[in-house]
Amino acid sequence: MKKVFVVMALVLVLALVSTACGGGKSDVVKITFMQSKTEIQSDLQTVVDDFNEKNEGIEVELLGTSGDNYATVLQSNFAADPATAPTIFSMSGPDTVNFEKFMAPLDDTEAAKLLPDNLKDAVVIDDKLIGLPSAVEGYGLIYNADMLSDAGIDPASLNSIDALVSAFEKLATVEGVDAPLGFAKENYFIFIHFFNWGAALDPDYSENLAKVGTGEQTLADIPSIKQWADDLDKIKEFTNKGLVSYDDQVAGFSAGKYAMIHQGVWAQQVIDQNEVEFDYGFIPYPTGGNDKLAVGTATAWSVNNEASEEQQKAAKTFLDWLITSDEGQKHSADLLNFIPAYTGVKAPAGNLTESVAEYAGSGKTVGWVYNTDFPSGMDVDGTTSIQKYYADQIDSAGLLQELSDAWVKNYK
Repeated sequence: MKKVFVVMALVLVLALVSTACGGGKSDVVKITFMQSKTEIQSDLQTVVDDFNEKNEGIEVELLGTSGDNYATVLQSNFAADPATAPTIFSMSGPDTVNFEKFMAPLDDTEAAKLLPDNLKDAVVIDDKLIGLPSAVEGYGLIYNADMLSDAGIDPASLNSIDALVSAFEKLATVEGVDAPLGFAKENYFIFIHFFNWGAALDPDYSENLAKVGTGEQTLADIPSIKQWADDLDKIKEFTNKGLVSYDDQVAGFSAGKYAMIHQGVWAQQVIDQNEVEFDYGFIPYPTGGNDKLAVGTATAWSVNNEASEEQQKAAKTFLDWLITSDEGQKHSADLLNFIPAYTGVKAPAGNLTESVAEYAGSGKTVGWVYNTDFPSGMDVDGTTSIQKYYADQIDSAGLLQELSDAWVKNYK
């Protein structure tokens, strides 16, 4: 009996020692994090490691990313067992609909308080905020500031198509300029991004574009789209007609072949790598007097509502830290190069990134309508039609008619 008592006492002591030495590890809430962008995976691991080191009680595990197969892999995770699927996952565009039922409301986060209303459309469903944008991106007209200055043109004055055309007339005479405005030939650049101006400037775009799809009206019946087409007629002769690749478009701008290019913030890295000797900046494309940049959310972080309450709370704590804390903002701006979707949050340095952050923060943006309201297949059909327009095979009325016919064909 004495022996048994001694053994039991020893077991009890060891158990107490184990609990004390464990530092309360059993109280640590473990969450998993999966995202789609392979190019930031390594840097994001650094961010996660820093959070884990400085925050007790929560352990974040960054899962491997699968790039182009991300949505398929994520869907298989939820199909197998929603409760063990990633606690935090990134989502964007049309794939969102497949995961809506797994997205927890995030309205009670600190980050949500800093998100401007103009950037909520893509992440609000049934009046609930189901995602926190990781970053925003924007596009418009990137201009050679030195070239415009030498020609006596103030970028701020280019607030109408007529003002833009007058500037193009001057810039066309500058030595070395092949065309005042350069477009790239890829589907999204020559058509989708550019046509988005006409669609997004319609205050009732969802309703009106749906009517185009059902054949109740044509694109020419939407005033902002008709204005877009009329304005395209005015600038057409001053463009390169979209005959070069994205790489050649940006390289041509860097070499002074184009005074402006219609392009996005993602071009900044390439322009800087080309070590241009001139200053450059962003202005909106002023169709119909527009003074807003086209800004959209790259991806959004969502929280799995099938995870435990403790895990959901921990996930929100991590996201608030990443988005709103001084350390998280520094990582987001300097390491991940995220342009914040949030008011008062640090932006990465750079001519274009700072402009996008400024426009986004002030609410002077138009959305990326193509992510939600363009039928699948319009990128290909639209590119074919606008190429025919640039080749003088159809006029702008014919362009809108062909686009309307394609809208009906592709509409679901």
